[in-house]
Amino acid sequence: MKHEYKSNRNNSDQYGKGQAEYIMDKDALKTRKILTQAHTEYTKGATSLIENVQREFLNNRRYIEIDKALDQRDEERFMALTSEGWEKVL
Repeated sequence: MKHEYKSNRNNSDQYGKGQAEYIMDKDALKTRKILTQAHTEYTKGATSLIENVQREFLNNRRYIEIDKALDQRDEERFMALTSEGWEKVL
């Protein structure tokens, strides 16, 4: 049985293709691992950032509502917005 000559060029192309697939699979696995974890190295920072943005939004909304209450001379609404538990009023 005669063996035909095979150039190494095809082997290097296969090797490169295999390496690219391996790297893509490795990245996909890393991404999947991060997404399925409840807590990651980024969770604490992201959670605190989200909480700060939400708190700032509520405070800005509160000031707008206080200004409206003052303009409309709505004493009950003003008192509710300036007392403790103002989050429930919004």
